[in-house]
Amino acid sequence: MIRINLLPFRAARRKENVRRQVSIVLLSIFLVILVMLYFNISLKNKIDALDAKVESTKKQIALVEKQAKEVDRIKKEFDKLKKKILVIKNLETNRKASIHLLDNMTKMVVEKTSISELDESEGKDIEPEKRLWFTSFSAKGNDINIKGIALDNKTVADFMTRLDVSGIYKNVNLKTLKQEKVNKLKLKSFEITCTRVPLKKDESKKK
Repeated sequence: MIRINLLPFRAARRKENVRRQVSIVLLSIFLVILVMLYFNISLKNKIDALDAKVESTKKQIALVEKQAKEVDRIKKEFDKLKKKILVIKNLETNRKASIHLLDNMTKMVVEKTSISELDESEGKDIEPEKRLWFTSFSAKGNDINIKGIALDNKTVADFMTRLDVSGIYKNVNLKTLKQEKVNKLKLKSFEITCTRVPLKKDESKKK
């Protein structure tokens, strides 16, 4: 009877199985390491991209904030400029109004002495006669205060009448009227108050 010793074959087979299992384990570990390395690199790239995006966003925010500050500065300068222009316009309007007021008052002061003289002077180049002079003239808003000297009471009364019927002034009141000597002449010292009628928008633009 022939006997075959199978122990060496089994031992070799066992070693081969062990070697195969070790290879599989090592290969699995290597694959796991490769996968982890890939995900690690991919994650790092994503983190770097996000960091770059965050840094870019911060720079954009800083730029926008700088531009916003510049816009605020320009807006403040523009507001200051508008206020200066408004002040200049108001000064110009007040200057024109003052000139217009003085021009009107000058026309109110000059007069003929009587109706008969107006008839006699018709067709003749005769200078109007001044019978009244201002010694003080002030205007605060639409309120006007006039102080002056006149030849007589009638001159003052005529002046007040011209103011009243002009349509430019209202509430014409005589505060004081008294005799005063000027260079040995007996004249009349007076003080008159009145209110300037506000002009309509279209009229003020024309004037």
